[in-house]
Amino acid sequence: MEFKVEDDRISLYADSKRVSWVLYRKHSGEIELLATFTAKGEEGKGYASKVVGEALNYARGFEKIKVSCPYIKSWIEKHGFDRDVEYTKLLEFKEAVEKFNRFHSPEAVAEFMKEEGEVVYVRFTGPFCVSCGVYDYFEDLTQDAEVLDYEEVEDGFIVRYRLL
Repeated sequence: MEFKVEDDRISLYADSKRVSWVLYRKHSGEIELLATFTAKGEEGKGYASKVVGEALNYARGFEKIKVSCPYIKSWIEKHGFDRDVEYTKLLEFKEAVEKFNRFHSPEAVAEFMKEEGEVVYVRFTGPFCVSCGVYDYFEDLTQDAEVLDYEEVEDGFIVRYRLL
């Protein structure tokens, strides 16, 4: 296995194949760990844990460490980390999406898509409860954000939120 620090990610390679990676962004002595991914078919092999450990090692070289990934937060809680980290508003929002799915799936599923500064995009899919207004689902995430607008797409809705 080999770790590589690339432009916007820290990757773990096994047999020359990227199997897991952490996306990050850095600016002026600060790093923000955004998300953790594992390649399809490689889940459950411990790769994500290994690459998160390496990403946190890399982050030690920065004055400030921000965490916006629920998996990295849970990794730190389980394994510990000897530096202070800042948990971001984006992390809180992603955790709210996970909580939404625990309570509403399979009738409605929210998928965090991307963020652009303070604006985040979430795709809602599912059969949706007919007695509930579909817009009520969007409002369930407004403790951490406000709805800016939404677009109906073939399999559901894409909602834009502004983080509070």
